[in-house]
Amino acid sequence: MNDQAAQIAPLCDVCQSLDLLSTNNREPTTYELGTWEDVKRKANGHQGCPFCVLMRSFNDRFYHWYETGEASINWKAKGGFFFNTAGDNMAFLNEDTTTSPYGCARVVRSHVDPSLVKKWLNLCEVHHMETCTPKGGVIKTQESDVGVKVLYLIDTEDQCIIEAKPGTRYVALSYVWGSVVPSVRLQRKNVVELSTKGALLGQGLTKTINDAIDLVQLIGERYLWVDALCLIQDDDENMLDGISHMDLVYQCAMLTIVAAYGEDGNAGLPGLHPGSRDVNQEIIEVLPGIKMTSTTGVYNAMTRSSAGANAHTTRGWTLQELVLSHRALIFTQDCIYFRCRGNCWSEDTIYDNFPSALNDVLESGSGIGFLSDNEPALLPAFSSQLFRYVDRHLTKESDTIHGLTGILGFLSVQAKSGLLEGLFTACFDISLLCWDNLPGYRPTGRREGFPSWSWAGWKTIKDGYGHFCYSTEEVNTWLQTMTYIVWYKRSPGQASPELVWDLESQLKYGEPEERHIAYRSSLNDPYGRIVDGSLQNFKTRPDDEEDGRRAEIIREEMDKRNYHFLHFFAHTVLIPYFEMPLEDWDVDADDEVANSRPGATETRKVTKLIGANGVICGGVNFDDPKLMEGVPGPQELVLLSKMDRWEDFFNDRISFARPIYWVMLIAWQGPEQVVAERRGIGFLFRDRVEHVLRPGKVWKEIVLA
Repeated sequence: MNDQAAQIAPLCDVCQSLDLLSTNNREPTTYELGTWEDVKRKANGHQGCPFCVLMRSFNDRFYHWYETGEASINWKAKGGFFFNTAGDNMAFLNEDTTTSPYGCARVVRSHVDPSLVKKWLNLCEVHHMETCTPKGGVIKTQESDVGVKVLYLIDTEDQCIIEAKPGTRYVALSYVWGSVVPSVRLQRKNVVELSTKGALLGQGLTKTINDAIDLVQLIGERYLWVDALCLIQDDDENMLDGISHMDLVYQCAMLTIVAAYGEDGNAGLPGLHPGSRDVNQEIIEVLPGIKMTSTTGVYNAMTRSSAGANAHTTRGWTLQELVLSHRALIFTQDCIYFRCRGNCWSEDTIYDNFPSALNDVLESGSGIGFLSDNEPALLPAFSSQLFRYVDRHLTKESDTIHGLTGILGFLSVQAKSGLLEGLFTACFDISLLCWDNLPGYRPTGRREGFPSWSWAGWKTIKDGYGHFCYSTEEVNTWLQTMTYIVWYKRSPGQASPELVWDLESQLKYGEPEERHIAYRSSLNDPYGRIVDGSLQNFKTRPDDEEDGRRAEIIREEMDKRNYHFLHFFAHTVLIPYFEMPLEDWDVDADDEVANSRPGATETRKVTKLIGANGVICGGVNFDDPKLMEGVPGPQELVLLSKMDRWEDFFNDRISFARPIYWVMLIAWQGPEQVVAERRGIGFLFRDRVEHVLRPGKVWKEIVLA
């Protein structure tokens, strides 16, 4: 036995069964390692089992909560030894001789090798030409009316700001300002000055911006887009133009640098320069000549930074910057990752040596997925992004919709839809049906400055009916036959109401194709519905001239709030009171509940609607329960649309195989009862309408703020 082998502690009896001499092409197997107490005991001491030491270190680093219970690992054909979740694994350090891309790692140096980044870019451009090549342009031209009027870029070679020409190749930076406001920002007074060659030298730029400039040069590129220096910060028109086209800014970048580590703009890009990061890669020799280490997936690495240093994953603006890019170079605390729409590679694994092998191992976490240029299910895609976005932090709540404008714009173009206060107008009846599917997990509340009928008007609304809209044919049939309200909008500063959607809108945004969930407008019906004969004689168009005082109140409220109102006619009903959810949700002896009822200890989301004589008429999900405390009945519900059955829409395992109305709970604002606000979304059993308060269904004019 040589000296090196003598220094390696032997594997314990259990770990000897792992056959660690086989570093490649193993069969998928689950290995039971005993209890965690056993693993920790065998890892301790001078002669601790090397693999148990690796397991203990892996647990302490990533899953420190495992103290007791059974320990096991899984060898998977693609990825090596998995401990718990996808992306976290233990890999052989075998980068030179491996014959398989799976389960092998490489040593991470103290600073990033630019040639590795250039290798990734070249592999992507060669292998993913169709998938990862940005399409279209970011600048408005004579040939294309879509884009920004002016695109400013940093010329990293001449160290100044330039006005880009159409087709200019550039890199974008995604980072957080945090508490550090850049001392040098593009403003009206310094545009000319900063456009002078060498103007950015010695200006005291934040470390992250300086590092990004250096990186762009190191990888052989020239131009860089950074918000602080490429949007005129004190020019409202330029800022709004940039924000409203943020989808194009990141889509059209040839690469997005993601500064995922750090709490502010001075965190820099770890590893770019010598001494800028401490490598935390524990390498253990488990058998003579065979070394192993742990690796983790990109999103896990982004979220596991030390306290306060993972601001990128909690910041509202950065979500769209990540999911709209075609390629992203992600700097985390210990490692860099290259994530494109075709594959994922990392500094600590050798997957890039096998570029044709699709690697999903490093794509850990749901928050890293890119949006597709041809999303197969647009409404579920938006629901998924909204779910991730709502819990993120914005310095200014007034940026709630702005921070998602890129995603909204990207998806609305594909959906051939307009946007109104963050909702898709081409399927407006669907967009209005939104709610909080995880109540109780964070403080609720009304968000001022946005309408109550939009998700943006509430701090916790993150889901909706769009989440369930996968079947285009079924949902379009629902739009055509189960909806009835003729929606009008009132815009700030505009005297008369306008249709939310009509034939002109359809011509503007494009004729819907078979795959689109959208109204099919016609000259006879802007919403393309099969007309309900019973509604033909009801008034549907608002008329301010009929009631001067009413019109005056509406104008006063709009001046005060400065956002869009909805104005429409609909059926409403009155419910005497609510009842907090109990375990028993039986509506009657013959009620068919499709799924199991929630247990007594589970979170309740749906409050019962109680009709005359105590009959259960349906349920409602409050937008903010505190706003309903002590509010006397009766309560008014707007009948929005119909559904043949109630599925588990509110994520509470309650379904009813009986027809329902979608309803909106409203609360009138002020004694005149001219303007109302939304207070919740729910359902009313269609066969229980007779149990609402008299006079039953009433056709009513509603202005919704």
